Amino acid sequence: MGKIPLDQLAKEHNVEVEWKAFELKPEGVETPSHPPEYYEQAKANVKQMSEHYGVEMKWNDRSKHSRHALEGAKFADEQGLANEYHDAVFKAHFQQEKTINEIDTLVEIAESVGLEPTRFKEALETREYEQQVINETEEAHQMGITGIPCFVSGTKGVMGAQTYETLLQLLEEA
Repeated sequence: MGKIPLDQLAKEHNVEVEWKAFELKPEGVETPSHPPEYYEQAKANVKQMSEHYGVEMKWNDRSKHSRHALEGAKFADEQGLANEYHDAVFKAHFQQEKTINEIDTLVEIAESVGLEPTRFKEALETREYEQQVINETEEAHQMGITGIPCFVSGTKGVMGAQTYETLLQLLEEA
C-alpha cells in the first residue's frame, strides 16, 4: 500500500502523527448479519476507493475483530515503529487478505517491520495493551467518532478517506 497523504503532510508541515485505537467491530460483540446486497455494496465501495486513490485494496472479510492488531500498534508505537506497523497491517489486510486478529499473523507483520517477535507476542498474549485500546475507543465514542479513518487536529476533525488538501485545511484551521 502506498503512503497515505498524512505521511506527506506530516513531513512537509512538521506535524506529529499520533495513532489512536478505534474498534469498528469490538471484540466480544457479534456483528449483526446483513442481506447480501449490503456486502455487495461494501465490496463495491472498497473497489471504488481503490480506483479513486490508486491504491490496491481488496475486500477482506476474514478479520472479524481488530483488537489484537490495535494492541500490537501500541507496542509498535513504544518502539518508534507505529507508522511502519500500521502500513504493514493495512497491506496484510487489504492487499494480502490476511486475518489481522490472529496473533501468529501479527507476529509475522511485527517482525517484518523490525519489532522483536518474542516480546511482541508476549505483549499480545498477556493483553498488556488491551485496556489502553478500550480506553481510546471509548474516548473516540465520547468525541462522536463513529468510523475510520478519522483525522483530528485541535478541536476539529474529519472522518473517512481524505485528500491531501482537506487534511491541510484541517491543519490550518486548528
